[in-house]
Amino acid sequence: MPQQALAAPPITLKASFAGVNGYSINSPLTPGDNGLFYGTTYDGGDNDVGSIFEFDPLGGAITLKASFDGANGAGPWAVLTPAGNGLFFGTTVGGGDNDLGSIFEFDPSGGGSITLKASFDGANGFYPFAALTPAGNGLFYGAATGGGDNGVGSIFEFDPSGGGSITLKASFDGANGGNPNAALTPAGNGLFYGTAASFGENGLGSIFEFDPSGSGSITLKASFDGANGSSPLAALTAAGNGLFYGTATGGGENGLGSIFEFDPSGGGSITLIASFDGATGYSPYAALTAAGNGLFYGTAPLGGENGLGSIFEFDPSGGGSITLKASFDGVNGAFPYAALTPAGNGLFYGTTYSGGDNNAGSIYQFDPTPGATVPGPLPLMGAAAALGWSRRLRRRIQQVRPVFPIGR
Repeated sequence: MPQQALAAPPITLKASFAGVNGYSINSPLTPGDNGLFYGTTYDGGDNDVGSIFEFDPLGGAITLKASFDGANGAGPWAVLTPAGNGLFFGTTVGGGDNDLGSIFEFDPSGGGSITLKASFDGANGFYPFAALTPAGNGLFYGAATGGGDNGVGSIFEFDPSGGGSITLKASFDGANGGNPNAALTPAGNGLFYGTAASFGENGLGSIFEFDPSGSGSITLKASFDGANGSSPLAALTAAGNGLFYGTATGGGENGLGSIFEFDPSGGGSITLIASFDGATGYSPYAALTAAGNGLFYGTAPLGGENGLGSIFEFDPSGGGSITLKASFDGVNGAFPYAALTPAGNGLFYGTTYSGGDNNAGSIYQFDPTPGATVPGPLPLMGAAAALGWSRRLRRRIQQVRPVFPIGR
């Protein structure tokens, strides 16, 4: 009797981290100009304080390109930002001259190199978990989780010219939010919007507007209240109609996180659009990725069918809905903290914090509309063995969220 063909899995393991090339991945992949992708790991590499790797989606290989050594930074948390000349800029939450974080330049040519560009000193901020955002004039802006005038975070300007410099532009004061963890999102009018993980009117986080002109200013636009979400850790995603969508790690109808709509017009407002329920995932850390067809895709590091995280589809039309698209099972990765990166062919690539062949994290491919088939079903004994192995793997994986570091 011929075997029935099965649909190809929507999540395909492409490569596994092994420690030497890095582990503990929190950030998405950044496309290069050469068909390759680049990314950072929080741990691992030659000195076990983080690495930069190259990923070739054709061969499915991860190549160590450069290692952090403390002097040039330690513990990179955020995605790399293209500099427009084949180089990349990035941030670390430790290391640098004062062990409070750094901004570095990465040159992927040749063997690859990391160059310290500037160090955080507390006055201009410290522990920058967020990526840099280009301003279009050769400057970059970013947010630091701590430091600044009031010790609860700052927005800084980075000028890569010359030796590179970090300038404090504005400080959070609690009333306008505090402890920002996400990158700034350009509004297209010279302004930027962002999320703060705490403080605001209800102590649950805020959405703010940043005006870089003059000395710079931070204006509270809206506050989270639990019902519409709480503790947002991700950047806002522009919807193309003047609105923005985002995720919150807590709050919503089930207390497991939410997807919200932010309308910056008028005084600004946050509207609950959809709530996570565990089955669809929960505690989303990452920003939403626009699919180009009105839909958005995202990851949740917890929940799903196996409790190891999920990929979901968000449809903002109508009342808004979250649909489970795929679940992580340990084999293909576990605990995805990073947003999805479009591959340009309808596919997406992503990273996981752990799982994969070595339980050190993985790079996976996500197909939101799988149509291919694979030989169907495994023999009964093989399927049972695979299920038992998966259960043992899940028991070995420690289901804890990364703790934000205080130095390295």
